[in-house]
Amino acid sequence: MKDTFDKVVMDDYKKEQIRNSMMQKQTKVSRLGVQIAAAAAVLVIASPFIVNAATGGELFGRLWGNIGKNNVPSHQATVTDDGKTDDKGNPVTHIEVMPKIEYVAQDPEEAERLIGGKYTTAPVTTTIGDTSVTVDTVVRDGMGFVVAFSVEREAGVNCFNYSQQDNEGMGARMSGDTKIEFGFEGGEGKIWVDLERSTKTKLYCYEYLCDLSALYSKTEAAPITDHITLTCRELTKTRKEIEDMNLEKGDKSFIKEEKTVKIPVADKLGSKTFKSANGETVKLSPIAMQWDSTGGKDSKGLSLDSVSKLKITYNDGSEYVVFDRKNPVASYGTISPSDTGFIVLFNRLVDAEKISKITIDNTDFAL
Repeated sequence: MKDTFDKVVMDDYKKEQIRNSMMQKQTKVSRLGVQIAAAAAVLVIASPFIVNAATGGELFGRLWGNIGKNNVPSHQATVTDDGKTDDKGNPVTHIEVMPKIEYVAQDPEEAERLIGGKYTTAPVTTTIGDTSVTVDTVVRDGMGFVVAFSVEREAGVNCFNYSQQDNEGMGARMSGDTKIEFGFEGGEGKIWVDLERSTKTKLYCYEYLCDLSALYSKTEAAPITDHITLTCRELTKTRKEIEDMNLEKGDKSFIKEEKTVKIPVADKLGSKTFKSANGETVKLSPIAMQWDSTGGKDSKGLSLDSVSKLKITYNDGSEYVVFDRKNPVASYGTISPSDTGFIVLFNRLVDAEKISKITIDNTDFAL
């Protein structure tokens, strides 16, 4: 059985392939598996507002700090096996060791300096059935993107399965009992629900997505330019009912309405390249990094499966352990394997100028 770290790292993409097949998709899209034809979307675009230091400080503190988050020690948890039932029809569960997760306080002034104003401040809202989704902020760097959004429903938000344990694992997921689905095209990752801010009728969510165009050399995902795309569907039946229907390939009779919403984005963050003695590289921005195990050569590189530990050592000697399989530690937003290594989105902002070295197992990388 794969350990929890592997489940956190690997299962999102594999499960999405299965879900896409069930829902008769033909192209690789977001982690929520929604491929939407172009349609006229009804948008409500709020007036632009200026994020002042206090507001920006709280926003960045929630995205990359410890506001609304508590450190999680390694512990055992009962996990339900998706789609499995025993001979009495009860869900099958098992015990797993959940990894340690650490968050750190984020200085608002340093956050503003590192992000440099490269984030959106004009909320965009669209409605799917009786549910509204508002995208408040997007930050990107060419390796991934982070989206702060909220989901509202007057009768109570029912489209997500979410909990503290989900936050520690693969993140919130679309419920099988909902008749809507939505997601951001061109990325795969994890949704963290802010349990401190959220209410029954409104969820505050932060999604950390690896850019599919950067992850895989063979993908139909286009690089992000001036927008990301929110795609959404209202369905005639629940998602679980549709999965159980065994529809013919290409059948879209279960779609009641579909929309494509373009969300403007700011310029991407800059990055710096760290190199190892053997020619491998790590590209690093304040929000993410990408490991190229080939050293830029046209050859098959190492994969995430081969890595046991990733840590960042700062000039003052302090360390940020991003993940450690043996410990286990998983202090990141999301991580996904690429063709030649992996991309990881951090759970804190990282200043390249303060880094002494990046270590992947026994290999050191420096500027």
